[in-house]
Amino acid sequence: MTNPSPADLARALAELRTRHVELTDTVEHVVTALEALRPAVDRAEPGAWSWEHLDADRAATLWHQLDQFVHDLNTREELTHPHHIPPCWHHHPRAVEDLTALLAAWQDAYHRPAEPTTALIAYRHHYLWPTLIRLTETNTPLRRCIDKDQHSPWQAPDDAGYLDPDGQPYDPAAQLAHHLARDTARRP
Repeated sequence: MTNPSPADLARALAELRTRHVELTDTVEHVVTALEALRPAVDRAEPGAWSWEHLDADRAATLWHQLDQFVHDLNTREELTHPHHIPPCWHHHPRAVEDLTALLAAWQDAYHRPAEPTTALIAYRHHYLWPTLIRLTETNTPLRRCIDKDQHSPWQAPDDAGYLDPDGQPYDPAAQLAHHLARDTARRP
């Protein structure tokens, strides 16, 4: 096999550049089309699923939706020990946040047009079971309630005896300020 001539290499490079421009134009067209399909959302404002930002009416509506969703999970999925969501789930902020996210994913998958879609199995495989397992794994608040068959309030850890690497009492504000300064100094 002979080496290509400089002229052959120049033609090949020119062809690659032309294809690169065509592909770039195609990608830009696809991105523009996808952005047009996505509803305009003001990302500066918290969404309708952010509990700390909900007004009383939206919060009440979401609590009722979430309660029905949890009931449906327990019955429709036939959840038993250790994955059954206990009736005290609403007392556990982590569970509320995870179950709210799961409800949002469920709505995204199941409230679609009538044509066939893989969103349903994706919801079950990627969201439903990983969330249920994470919520009910050993040493989680819900699992303690499940195992005791009663509500077991979470207790915040006492950080009074926590020490920094130098053996001094840990000062979270000072440590965060130090970390933030190091992190932002390395950024452009």
